[in-house]
Amino acid sequence: MKVDSKFELLAAAYVHDLKNQLQALIAQQDSLITELPTEYRQQLAPMIRHTNKVKDDTLRLVSLFRLEHNEHFAMGEAWPKDTANDAIETCSLQFPDLEIHNNIDTEAQGYYNEQLIQLALSTLIANSAQAGATKIELRCQEGENQSLKIIVQDDGPGFDKDIIDGLTDTTKAEGTGLGLSFVDMICKTHKGSGKQGEFTIDNIEAGAIATLFIP
Repeated sequence: MKVDSKFELLAAAYVHDLKNQLQALIAQQDSLITELPTEYRQQLAPMIRHTNKVKDDTLRLVSLFRLEHNEHFAMGEAWPKDTANDAIETCSLQFPDLEIHNNIDTEAQGYYNEQLIQLALSTLIANSAQAGATKIELRCQEGENQSLKIIVQDDGPGFDKDIIDGLTDTTKAEGTGLGLSFVDMICKTHKGSGKQGEFTIDNIEAGAIATLFIP
């Protein structure tokens, strides 16, 4: 086995353990908060936001490793409104002033890996908030054979033209562009009816729009 392969496996093992430790910490944190008076809960809010941010970043690292190594992700029937609600709940802790509307039909149903799509949606919501958006809307369009288009639209400044044209992944001074690439990888790992998932971005009159196609 090559040294770099050993390093990758070791790093993956450590990240996986970190994810488990964080999940245990958050469970204890949630249990403790319910027993505290309201004024103490408010003081702990910043710590809770940071803990959840680290948890989400760790889940992204684990998922990136698995996506990069073409590992299998279990697919199953899922309801995009519920998936979006979970993503919104996570992001609301980090961006409490962000206005997010989940306008996905309750009856809409698809066939996908729920954790991956939730991570994709929370990534897009976070990107919008960091770009300066104050309002985000999530919608869904159903197609044939349980295919879906999940749409994330915001009122921010929009994507830079170079990003839309595929010339760069980010225009932020400290940005890596991994967020959009991560969402693209998630979409492409979904396949069905002879089609592959697709991720597209564009600008609209008053903001940006991102679309996840899940066959």
